Amino acid sequence: MSPPSLSSMARKEDGLNMENGTATYKTFPNWMGELPDRLRSESLKNIAIPGSHDSFSFFLDCQSPVASGSPDTVRNLVAVFGDAAKKIVHSWSVTQALNFKQQLDLGIRYFDFRISRCPGKEGFYFVHGLHGLRVSDCLREINDWLNEHPREVVIIDFNHLYCMQEKHSELISCVEEAFSSKLCPEMDLEAVTLNVLCDEGWQVITIYHHDETSVKHTNLWQGTRIHSVWPNTAEAPKMVNILNAHHTRGRPPDKFYVSQGVLTPTGTTILQHIGNNLKGVLAGPAIRNTKYFLQDKTIGPTGINIVIADFVEMEQYVEAVLALNSKE
Repeated sequence: MSPPSLSSMARKEDGLNMENGTATYKTFPNWMGELPDRLRSESLKNIAIPGSHDSFSFFLDCQSPVASGSPDTVRNLVAVFGDAAKKIVHSWSVTQALNFKQQLDLGIRYFDFRISRCPGKEGFYFVHGLHGLRVSDCLREINDWLNEHPREVVIIDFNHLYCMQEKHSELISCVEEAFSSKLCPEMDLEAVTLNVLCDEGWQVITIYHHDETSVKHTNLWQGTRIHSVWPNTAEAPKMVNILNAHHTRGRPPDKFYVSQGVLTPTGTTILQHIGNNLKGVLAGPAIRNTKYFLQDKTIGPTGINIVIADFVEMEQYVEAVLALNSKE
């Protein structure tokens, strides 16, 4: 199986038309560069940024081993039922349909990464239930896109790192080789504005959740510089209540703040919808309820910052997040 190809996409005046003709959506490839100067002079933590959950999962290989970090129930299921179980794992582990370039064109500026070694292979691979694409190839794809969009910035959150042992330095080398001078050094977040980033040529903020490694590299941000609210529920009303409760409680200062507008399937969810998948059962309700959560919200030091979702092309999700930046 090969990853989705850009050749299967046709550009339209107001967006991209997927090959099956069923999904047309607006794209916002230059939204950061087009913000008014008052917002380009604001800290990046004070503007609304659309992100994707398990950003890499548009391609997961059913022929690969079960990934590190998978629950024992998944491992046991695959051990007993083999490839049939892997197909179920695949159906509920894929959370995106668009590849990185397509997500960037859409307006996504925060990527959520889970990375591991893959048995019998060199290098690093994305993982979510199963193994995905090689990380180094995808980083180069992101860099190529950034070369064509010099006023855009991405935040890459390396928040799950499995089976690394002493290999952190090797992964960091991949990051540095891909982005080089585009990497923004860790600094006071109040000073991190789009104008400053553009002036310095910094287009990538890399958050690396292994402090022993990140403290040794000035161009890595420690995991403590971001706070992420994961509702951990399959029930949409409960998701909204949790996001609202955390929002009311207030954001920690000097941190990026992520509101995860995602629904997480339980074993019961999967059994009740065994022939379906995450997109068909949970993605739509999650985005619609996330948009409901955002209706009365604003940006700023105590407001919305990063919002992430599954299947980010659905339900005008990106438009809903970006609309907060023009809300009075």
